[in-house]
Amino acid sequence: MSMLFPQIAFHSDETPLSWAARQAAFHTGGRVVPFLNDFGVPVADLARGQREAAERLCEVAGQEFAPVAQNMIMKVGNRRFQLRGHEFSAEFTTGVVTRFCPLCLKDDAEDAEDADTAMRHRVLWRLSPFRTCPVHNLPFQDFRHGKWSDMFHELQAMPEAIAEARATVEDWAQRKPSPMQIYVEQRLLGASVALWLDRQGIEQVCRAAEMLGGLLLFGPDQKAANMTEDMWDAAARSAWPLLKNGPENVRDFLQHTLASCLRQNGHPSPRNAFGMLHGWLAASRISKDPGPIREILREVIIDQVPLIPGQMLMGAPVTEPRLASVSSIAKAERMHSKTLTNVLRVAGLIGTEAELKAARNVVADYAKAKTLIDLAKHAVPVTQVPDMLTTSRPVVAELIAMKQLNRIKEHGQLESKLGKAIDGRSIHRVRTFVEGVGETVRKTPEQYVPLAKAAEKCRITMRVILEMLFHHHLKKVCRLQGHHGFEAVLVSPAEIKTILQSPPSGVSDEIRFWIG
Repeated sequence: MSMLFPQIAFHSDETPLSWAARQAAFHTGGRVVPFLNDFGVPVADLARGQREAAERLCEVAGQEFAPVAQNMIMKVGNRRFQLRGHEFSAEFTTGVVTRFCPLCLKDDAEDAEDADTAMRHRVLWRLSPFRTCPVHNLPFQDFRHGKWSDMFHELQAMPEAIAEARATVEDWAQRKPSPMQIYVEQRLLGASVALWLDRQGIEQVCRAAEMLGGLLLFGPDQKAANMTEDMWDAAARSAWPLLKNGPENVRDFLQHTLASCLRQNGHPSPRNAFGMLHGWLAASRISKDPGPIREILREVIIDQVPLIPGQMLMGAPVTEPRLASVSSIAKAERMHSKTLTNVLRVAGLIGTEAELKAARNVVADYAKAKTLIDLAKHAVPVTQVPDMLTTSRPVVAELIAMKQLNRIKEHGQLESKLGKAIDGRSIHRVRTFVEGVGETVRKTPEQYVPLAKAAEKCRITMRVILEMLFHHHLKKVCRLQGHHGFEAVLVSPAEIKTILQSPPSGVSDEIRFWIG
């Protein structure tokens, strides 16, 4: 049974504290704090959105809890709140500032016996993006006593401020609610507006709109700390078409903005281009997830700005930037910058005009540069290969012709001394193959000879024997202990002659030429 009579109806647009203040005015003619204390309702808990306090108030007033909970900004964590299933931070509310429309309050009091019992503080007035009255098309008035009781937003305790606002309201410039404000209200009513935006939190959408609009409307030199409520409102209005039309529109705007802000070295400057938007998203300690706008900006910067491998950008390291200076690439890949500059120039990744620049100002595509660096790191001068494989230069030449050894230039556009070098990885593959053929013997078996001697005995080219060896046609193969590489390989001339007389399917034209 209700402990209060008569009951004061809860309005669907007001806050629980507003309802409590109206009951206090009706039943006691006084303020909300002593009224709630009399009934054991912790007023501070009710102001902070504690469920238990609201349930106690409903019990005292004989009110069903569900409608009240619908308008209750509930605390769900440290400075985290929730309204109608939408979570946001304390900064998304007006805090201790009481926001109101003097004409709405005048409408509330019209025909009422007691204005204090009739005036309602709307729940939407508690949200910072709501800056314009949708009924009277006027900017809201913000008021703060500067006392601890500001947290209660008790309209009945601020008659002078309300009267002053009513006296001057005719001089206020009219404006319609911003599209962002309308969008937030629709989201709170459960409507679906734009799929990309609806996947984000309402605070993420609003903050992105305000920050993008601040850049769009006031430029990169504008400081967030110097923005007024009217400026934030104008900013959100200007950026709304960008957000509403999807991420590609946002990306295009950011790309154009960045491209138009170049340093003296000709490279874009994200900090100078994006101003407070960059400061917000690049902060090392960002307490709230800003949403997809952060990743969009990060991708734009990676795509257009030379970065250092491993550099932290928007909360994550850039492992492989798209663009990087030659000096930073060289440092990351442990290669001398002059060597890298020469490699990139030969490959056509940097222009000839870069010759006059310092290495740190020369920019290259990191992925393409890394491919060339990997090749350059494994490049072996062709003159060193015979010693590495313990063979002769003619054998090396045949291995190159057979594609068993690969020149660096075969992997790209390198037409230089480096390009003529041999890829060390192919040398390793050949050496591994040779060291794995046949059994190891202490002395040369009868009728077995080295590769060169076999070619002489069979009167064929070394190319034929090498093809038989690498294609596994030779079964009688062994390696002489104490020797290495091709020098250790021993084959049977008799077996080679037998293969030439009756070659297996799939042999090359080189082998067929020597048949018979």
